[in-house]
Amino acid sequence: MDTSPIDSWEGVAACFTFADSPGMIAFLCGLAFVAFLGFMYAIIKHENDAFENHRD
Repeated sequence: MDTSPIDSWEGVAACFTFADSPGMIAFLCGLAFVAFLGFMYAIIKHENDAFENHRD
């Protein structure tokens, strides 16, 4: 069952856009970290509010 449209791997190359730019890689890692912290803050705030609203 050969359903791949690729007939040959000749001429195939990988393109790493930011591989030669450590500053951009650091920026993207920092952005991911800040997004993670924001996500954690939102989860903790939601859980605390839900706990307070459903307390006996």
